[in-house]
Amino acid sequence: MRIIPNSKSDDEACENLSRVTDAEIIPYIYELLEWLQDINWPVAQHVAERLSKLGLELVEPILVVLNGTDEVWKYWIVSHLLYMVNDQVYQSLELKLRRMKSQPTQSEIKEEVYEAVCELLYTQKQV
Repeated sequence: MRIIPNSKSDDEACENLSRVTDAEIIPYIYELLEWLQDINWPVAQHVAERLSKLGLELVEPILVVLNGTDEVWKYWIVSHLLYMVNDQVYQSLELKLRRMKSQPTQSEIKEEVYEAVCELLYTQKQV
């Protein structure tokens, strides 16, 4: 059963993704995160919702993205997925987010990642 989309509108993979267990998804987290490089892709919302139900196994793959250089991908992870994850995942990423806020790169500022991080930290503080 294929759970990794092969196109931006792969409804079959999305349907399969909703049927599999967390254990079946875990080996493919990073590949699934790649479908969040643009939240406007039809599969992105479904992938984000399913990934958000996972636990701490999300932390390392998300850190790979946040430590990378694809600012648009970082933006979508921060502005969308991280609002959906459970508290344990968020808390495990909070130190990285605080560093991104205190020491943003020029490209993170340019691509609005910095603003998204500030908003996320502020919103989570209010909860």
